[in-house]
Amino acid sequence: MVRTPALSSEVRAALLAVLVARTAVNGAHRIVYPFLPEIARGLGVSLGVMGGLLALRSAAGLAAPLVPRLAESLGRRTLMLVATAGTVLGCLLLAGASGVAMAAAGLLTAGLAKPLFDIPMQGWFGARVPYERRGRVLGVTELTWALSLLLALPAGFLITATSWRAPFALIAVLAAVGAAVVARLIRGDRPATTVRAPLRMTGIAAGILGVVLLFRLAAELLFVVYGTWLEADFGLSVAAIGVFTLVVVAAELIGEGTVAAVADRVGLKRSVLIGLLGSAVVYASLGFVGGSLPAAVLAVVGWFVLFEITIVATIPLVTGIAGDSRERLLSLVAAVSVLAGGAAALMAPQLFAVGGMGLCGLVAAGCALTGAALLSRIPAPTVS
Repeated sequence: MVRTPALSSEVRAALLAVLVARTAVNGAHRIVYPFLPEIARGLGVSLGVMGGLLALRSAAGLAAPLVPRLAESLGRRTLMLVATAGTVLGCLLLAGASGVAMAAAGLLTAGLAKPLFDIPMQGWFGARVPYERRGRVLGVTELTWALSLLLALPAGFLITATSWRAPFALIAVLAAVGAAVVARLIRGDRPATTVRAPLRMTGIAAGILGVVLLFRLAAELLFVVYGTWLEADFGLSVAAIGVFTLVVVAAELIGEGTVAAVADRVGLKRSVLIGLLGSAVVYASLGFVGGSLPAAVLAVVGWFVLFEITIVATIPLVTGIAGDSRERLLSLVAAVSVLAGGAAALMAPQLFAVGGMGLCGLVAAGCALTGAALLSRIPAPTVS
């Protein structure tokens, strides 16, 4: 049996930097969802208008296909630093917003920061970590998705004590710290010449983009109305939503930790299929939760564990499918994720108004099942 070499000190140091910086970048996105009704009230707008603003934020991510070119010109670390600076600016704009226009500017800036950080970060590790270890390493980077939502706990109390603006100031400070850590611990580089070759859009690449579009649409349909659901169906206060979010954080950490621990052994494609099929079952069950908070907790745990298994295993799977053009395919994955998020931001409030979380869950289940059927036809990567 061939023993896989240990991770280099360079990779371990970069993981530490990413845990700090990407928690802030993700936090600028995630902090909006559980407190969406409170933010809407603070801005004096309806949930429908907030859905439109989130769709506008998603539109910023359509710039993702340009990121590989920027990485070639400026370097991966430089883009990560630009992204953390953009997160600081976007959060400060949101914290100081006196109306919809400034809030929109802040959301757009924060929206652009995410692909500017994620794509070069994933490419940086992809260039240094063998395929058979990428599930573990990129799984660790995805812990920042759960850690960012942990900010909802202090955010709920900060909002109660001050206003909806306070969490954005908190995230701005964390992003500034993240920029300093990235500058100190991550070595600058540029993609190798072979990475700059155009990505050939094969049937496999197109298929995986379709899978991502479907499962991201499914998840975002629920994320957008998550806070509204907890307020409307269970009467939770802003502070209580922050505490409830601890359940979500725990579930996400379980999902991300599962991928980091076992996905390389189980197989990345198989892990994604398990996540998709399990998600479909849980999404469909949301209509049967009713007003039972314990049932909602169980459903939410299953929802977030399985979604995290799906998304976290997909990222290293994509790097294997694309080979040396990994950043180009990752940028397209980011773009279709943005399209899914934008569509869901417009659709979810309307679906919720008609049929509540039950209808949102049924539509999401259909998307997840369709994604699983499509993925089953895609061969697993054979490249290293």
